[in-house]
Amino acid sequence: MTRDPVLGVAHSEIVSNVPRGACDCHVHVFGGDAEFPMWQGRSYTPPPAPVNALASHQGALRFERVVIVQPSIYGTDNRCTLDAVAKIGPGARAIAVVDNETPSRDLRDLADRGVVGIRLNLAAAPAADLEKIRKQLYRAIEIAEPLGWHVQIFTELKIVAALEKDFSQAPMPFVIDHFGRANAGEGIEQPGFDVLLDLVGAGHVYVKLSAPYLVSSSPTQDDVKPLVRALVRANSSRLLWGSNWPHPGAGTGIPADGIVPFRPIDDGAAIDNFASQLNDQEVFRRILVENPAKLFGFSDTDGLVP
Repeated sequence: MTRDPVLGVAHSEIVSNVPRGACDCHVHVFGGDAEFPMWQGRSYTPPPAPVNALASHQGALRFERVVIVQPSIYGTDNRCTLDAVAKIGPGARAIAVVDNETPSRDLRDLADRGVVGIRLNLAAAPAADLEKIRKQLYRAIEIAEPLGWHVQIFTELKIVAALEKDFSQAPMPFVIDHFGRANAGEGIEQPGFDVLLDLVGAGHVYVKLSAPYLVSSSPTQDDVKPLVRALVRANSSRLLWGSNWPHPGAGTGIPADGIVPFRPIDDGAAIDNFASQLNDQEVFRRILVENPAKLFGFSDTDGLVP
């Protein structure tokens, strides 16, 4: 076992053959509140998870590339995420959250500093309000397309199904977080999962096979395997892997000190479990290396130690 010197979380030693250039496509960084004040409208307050702890996480997984996703606690203030990208260097990219009225010069500055996409959080959006959701979606497309960015969406299967035609006609692929929030216990026959498979198969969306603990109620998460296998059969070139480090949102309710702790997730075991679910080293490499290099714009040498 290895232990993160900052967060104190233990990781199993990885036995899988992690390929060079592997990318963790979904992590967050939480800096000190004095330097990076949190948004007043946030729904939770996490403890710090600074960039040096992220570097430790990357080293433990033997991953050389990373995509840092702007967390909701900072709203549209992307400074903490951008700071982490700058400190990690060429092996890092960012997904930002922007305002609909963000000036084009500010968007170009984000692109110059490693941003390759923007994130929409539609998790709380009622499916009945599709016109409002579509307005958000098409405004995001207007922002992202001129910069060569993609749009990453945190949503659920019923929203994915309702927007099937919109996704299929969009000028760029979308990225769907965390298995589209499928319920692993309901298997591949659950409503909306067939639409997700069709969109992946046609190349209209990427799916992040990230944070299986968010979609599974099983202690072993064995019920996630059928979802993974079905998505691989649909189109393994449209799949990404992410740890969701540092795993925010443990437990329920607000602790007395107001700080919501991280989940004690064993990321070493998670990557080994993922490799065993695939049981195919070529597909493993495609998902960890080739797909993120294409989508996030990593060159052959970005992040790699000579």
